[in-house]
Amino acid sequence: MTAQKKPEIELRVLELLEEFEDKLESSPTVPLTGKILVDKQDFMSILKDIHVLLPEEYQHVRWMKSQKAQMMEEAQHLANEIVNQAKQEEYHIIESARTMESEILMNANVRAKELVEENDIVKKAKLRAQSLIQEAEERAEDIKMGSYEYAEEIMKKVEMNISKVLHTVRENVEELENYK
Repeated sequence: MTAQKKPEIELRVLELLEEFEDKLESSPTVPLTGKILVDKQDFMSILKDIHVLLPEEYQHVRWMKSQKAQMMEEAQHLANEIVNQAKQEEYHIIESARTMESEILMNANVRAKELVEENDIVKKAKLRAQSLIQEAEERAEDIKMGSYEYAEEIMKKVEMNISKVLHTVRENVEELENYK
């Protein structure tokens, strides 16, 4: 931009700003509010003219601001995605840890039972139980044999008594036959 054009542009911008101020001051007011009524089209036209006249650097700054806003929006979107992925990963890690915890507890319970069974007290109790069972089986066999012997003895006595009674009955029958 030439040095001669720059003052002309600055002058024109100042004129447009003055026009803007004049329109603001001459705009009708809304009673009891302190606000004014403006023609939006007029004001927007003045603002557009000012924007066109502003130096290229200003246009570049405006472009950078819009780029900054877009970059911030993209960064926020990316941050949200990262947070969501982290939450999902956290959920999977927690679920995996819970599964592992269950498996470890189950294995620990199995091992604890094995250790309890291997314990000397359990071994001694098992030996004592086996000894008691064997002793009970031996006593049961002794009782069984004793009951067989007792039953045989009783049967022999019964047989002897029956033999005596039969002998007596035969004698009585013979005697009766002799009396006939």
